[in-house]
Amino acid sequence: MAIKLMKMNLKTLPGYLLLMYFVIAIAFVFLCIPSTALAKYLYVIPTAEIALRSGKGNEYRVVAVIINGSRVQQLKEDGEWAMVRTSDNKKGWMPRRYLSDSPPLKDVVASLQAQRDQLKKQITDVNKQLNKVSEVRNQYKQDLKACILDRNQFRKSYDRLKEDAADVLNFKKALSETAEELQETRHKYNIAEQENEHLRDNSRIKWFLAGGGILIVGWIIGLITTRGRKRRPSLLQ
Repeated sequence: MAIKLMKMNLKTLPGYLLLMYFVIAIAFVFLCIPSTALAKYLYVIPTAEIALRSGKGNEYRVVAVIINGSRVQQLKEDGEWAMVRTSDNKKGWMPRRYLSDSPPLKDVVASLQAQRDQLKKQITDVNKQLNKVSEVRNQYKQDLKACILDRNQFRKSYDRLKEDAADVLNFKKALSETAEELQETRHKYNIAEQENEHLRDNSRIKWFLAGGGILIVGWIIGLITTRGRKRRPSLLQ
């Protein structure tokens, strides 16, 4: 958008002013970038105490004294000299040869010891967690064994229940068959009872007829006998 505005007003005085302002802003940005890019943290190599001076040379006054292993921020670098800022925000120049990208050995050792202690603590925590996990696992194993025992017991009970159910079904089947046989027997008994009753009735009739026949025969015999007796005297006379 600024480029379009610049092209539109390039031949006018406001356009020239805008162009100058744009160039100054870009130059300011590019001038600020190098100092920021050069700013990095370095370490004073193990040696004697280093004097931080106000200028690039031993003739300048000492601003501060930096002990070996100190961490400083490099702001500029000019030949064999470097401008740095200390941790307490003091600026000055010192020989570049006393600066290194690597931290001092004691800091490295301290860092490694701290890491070792941290690892030990982590290992201890992991061992505690492992012990807890082992306890939980053992508890789960015991629970699993108990569940297996319960399952086996339930399976045995289920098998017994199946057998009992089979026996009950067989018993029901036998009972049903017995009930059917009993019903059939009762039916046969009723039929036999009816036949017996009919036979008894027939026997009574037969005996009644037989008795009647006997009476008739006796009456006839008596009648014949009586007539014979009455005729004999008449013949003698």
